[in-house]
Amino acid sequence: MKKFLCSLVMLVTLLVSATALAGYKETIAANADLGAVKRLAIALPDYYQTEIVEPAYDDFIRIVFDASKSSRMYVISYEDIAANILRDTGVDIKAMDVVEARKVYDENISKYADASLRVAVANNPKKVIFFFEVQNAADGNPIYILATQSGSIGKNSKDYLKACEEFYTKFGAAIDKSLKDAKKKK
Repeated sequence: MKKFLCSLVMLVTLLVSATALAGYKETIAANADLGAVKRLAIALPDYYQTEIVEPAYDDFIRIVFDASKSSRMYVISYEDIAANILRDTGVDIKAMDVVEARKVYDENISKYADASLRVAVANNPKKVIFFFEVQNAADGNPIYILATQSGSIGKNSKDYLKACEEFYTKFGAAIDKSLKDAKKKK
């Protein structure tokens, strides 16, 4: 009887923790060729803080890139893209207004990458909401979207890094599945 109760408590704990972490919604565009994404560039994120918590905006940009080290994909940082645009066009997007910088980024990104990652984070009082959108660099259309909302993500750099690493893991798995499905069709 004691083993049964212990097993039951462990099962309930597992189910509750899995439910708390299972706040993911993944969307893949109908005609998306995820296998064609070899170089992924990070775009300037939308990071909305409703209260003063870490990480700071510049730190968050670095976190999105640092999380990519856990993936097998070639990821280009926003800093490198900005430097390439400055070198090739003479336009410093880091010194521009956000709206203008995005316009110049979108016009030039297809020269440097196959796809672009836009991350939006709403740092709400109860939940942190992440929205990852991978866009085709050639036309700007979304090809992969991952939305995450969970009360278990803390408002700190460590948990933000984990959430971004989870994106790269799920996106890598989606690419693998896309390649496997394409191989089956042949």
